[in-house]
Amino acid sequence: MKEAKGSPSPCFPCSMPPYGPILAHECLPSVGILGVFPALAAGSAVSLCIDKYSIHGLWDRTGMPVPLAIVWHQHQPYYKDLSGGEMAMPWVRLHGLKDYYGMARLVEHFPGMRCTINLVPSLVSQLLDYVQHGATDPFLRRTRIPADSLSADDVHFILDHFYMAQWDRMVRVHPRYRELLDRRRFGRRPAASAANDFSVQDLRDLQVWFNLVWFHPVCFEEYETLRALRQKGTQFNEHEKQELLKVHDQVLARILPLHKELQDRGQLELTTTPFYHPILPLLIDMRCAQVAMPRTPMPNGYKPLPEDAEYQLERAVAYHERIFGQRPEGLWPSEGSVCSDLIPLVARLGIRWLATDEEILSASLGTGLRGGFGKLEMPQHLYRPWKIEAHGAAVNAIFRDHQFSDLIGFQYQSWDGEAAASDLVSRVEAAGHGAPAGQETLVSIILDGENCWEHYPEQGTKFLRSLYGRLQDGAKGVTPVRVRDFLHAHPPSQRIEKLFPGSWINHDFYIWIGHADDRKAWEYLFRVREDLVRETEKRGRPMPFRPQENDPHPELVQAWEELAIAEGSDWCWWYGDDHTSGNDDAFDQLFRRHLKNVYAFLKLQPPYFLDQPVPGRRAPHFTAPSAALRVTLDGRVTHYFEWLGAGIYRAAQDVGTMHASGTPLVSQVLFGHDNGYLCVRIDPDERPGTPSGGALRRAALLFSEPHGAALVIEKGPPVTARGEGHWPSSAQAAQVVWDDVLEIRIPLPALGIQPGQEVSFFIDAGAASGDLQRLPRAGALQFTIPGSNADEHDWIA
Repeated sequence: MKEAKGSPSPCFPCSMPPYGPILAHECLPSVGILGVFPALAAGSAVSLCIDKYSIHGLWDRTGMPVPLAIVWHQHQPYYKDLSGGEMAMPWVRLHGLKDYYGMARLVEHFPGMRCTINLVPSLVSQLLDYVQHGATDPFLRRTRIPADSLSADDVHFILDHFYMAQWDRMVRVHPRYRELLDRRRFGRRPAASAANDFSVQDLRDLQVWFNLVWFHPVCFEEYETLRALRQKGTQFNEHEKQELLKVHDQVLARILPLHKELQDRGQLELTTTPFYHPILPLLIDMRCAQVAMPRTPMPNGYKPLPEDAEYQLERAVAYHERIFGQRPEGLWPSEGSVCSDLIPLVARLGIRWLATDEEILSASLGTGLRGGFGKLEMPQHLYRPWKIEAHGAAVNAIFRDHQFSDLIGFQYQSWDGEAAASDLVSRVEAAGHGAPAGQETLVSIILDGENCWEHYPEQGTKFLRSLYGRLQDGAKGVTPVRVRDFLHAHPPSQRIEKLFPGSWINHDFYIWIGHADDRKAWEYLFRVREDLVRETEKRGRPMPFRPQENDPHPELVQAWEELAIAEGSDWCWWYGDDHTSGNDDAFDQLFRRHLKNVYAFLKLQPPYFLDQPVPGRRAPHFTAPSAALRVTLDGRVTHYFEWLGAGIYRAAQDVGTMHASGTPLVSQVLFGHDNGYLCVRIDPDERPGTPSGGALRRAALLFSEPHGAALVIEKGPPVTARGEGHWPSSAQAAQVVWDDVLEIRIPLPALGIQPGQEVSFFIDAGAASGDLQRLPRAGALQFTIPGSNADEHDWIA
């Protein structure tokens, strides 16, 4: 194109860079533009607004950077008991010290980085309770007690709960904390028995270490107090513990102001979620679950509650604006849960865009986006925003690439941080290469911004710093954007007229209504709500109930607040066979406590059924070995009795705090003891669509006890095995055969294990693509090697 002569004219068509105020932006003298603006006469001059990321849809994007929208979702259940005021669990403040503060600070360190952070209002409310109202929890309360004043119950609580951190990344890496963990001997004796082995000094050190490891690495860079405590490691005194708690309070107080500063500076877009994180489609009309799951029965007493859904949204938007000074433009519907009836509610509140998963897009379009082995075949559909129209309203939407999101959530934790960042940027560049959606090309990565990092070395700081640095510098032609900025510059041209109802998990609502326990929880809620409606009308208030300023019925305000909390998604997340927190009973008690509080505020006796736990009996995701084995090492299931006494881990029953998409690599793991050997059998998952023998190509046994030993096995051909880490003998000490199944036999002396000692290990299963799956997702498979008379009786670890 020929350059036009003359001085530059005012910037056209806008005066702002399309992706926000920080990105490089320059007005260049325009070119001969007959082909761009045919209406202009040849030789005319005009100045075009050009930045290094976009040309406002006028030119082909070939060779231009690929816009990448990263959305971090920050959320915790509502732990506060409104009748008593104490938080039931510590995770708001502990994740605050680590993830909510650290994630924002890492963005701040890279001025050219931009992304989106979704802050659930009920999380923000709880953070403010700690900062402004002195909220506490059982963990913080017992941290503050001088170690020599702890009661026996306090000591037992500390010994049971002050190891609640990722053991390999957060506990064992600190020698003193590891010493205290080893002394506790979990699984072998209760806290009351262990207490005799812990001195006052041990307990004080445990109080300090439990809180210290939850500070984000950037906090150690910023606070000398934390560095000094970590360096000292042991023999802490009460003054040092109080100094730790001062830093604790300072960091919590900085979280929300820091987010607002980054928003106002243009680095962050802050978005919201319905106030107490409910599944809005199930509130609006629960029957929408039957679109994806036609045979799903409805709970007894169910009724559509669109007024409750609307209230959760209205409160969220108003609260967000009050805290952060701006009305949110974006919404992450709880668990990415959407339906067509949601669109007018969202549009009416001024929400301009929402986000959910690619499977919702696929189901809405009625076409698969991916082929075999997860290969994306329709990038022109996934990598663009869409306009969703329903009931006369419209809202823009983006759909997350769940493979890229799961790489961060589940796979990269075992990679070197720089290698992982380089790999992700390369994948995004390849995905957006050639602009499959033209000017509207946008790659979206959306995931939990808190739970994955404790599985990374140093809480993922090396990975995130490397990633943000590459994105800031435009490495491999990928540039970070805020969603709002991209949509302002490139409003979607493609439309969806019928949005498939579902969540980000399997494009359905199974987790919240598919199991009998889920439906029982909903029945509890519907029965309590029916009583509350009746009491509200008795007091002369119309339905739907809306609180007023200086409301004359504060008891109704509190009762409806408790019901709104119980409508949150978190309770059903832990019911059924889908997920486990390791503390599911506490979540059930808290759910029922919120429902009981409805009656407490009304000064009524709660119904008896609220004393009955919701969950039925739940199968554990692994069982311990029950008898000695007699294994024929041939890589096949030789006969029925070969592994009959083995412990069994079933991958399908093990879904933890986070939920992964993608093809499972392993169906089950069997393990046990055979005459001086540790025996392990790994069965590849061979569901339809996987190659013969499954997609599993690599398996690594990583031992917690003995600590640091690892055996890595590659399928090849040929099959190879090698010891790594603190492997105490040559790899030849282990026997490995991989045919239909992978069978492993390791002499116990090679592990330094004697009868009566514990074996504890987990498995990293790898695919040919390099993707890894940790089994089990949390914790380890563990059992105690029996004594020499094990053959005389069955034994249980």
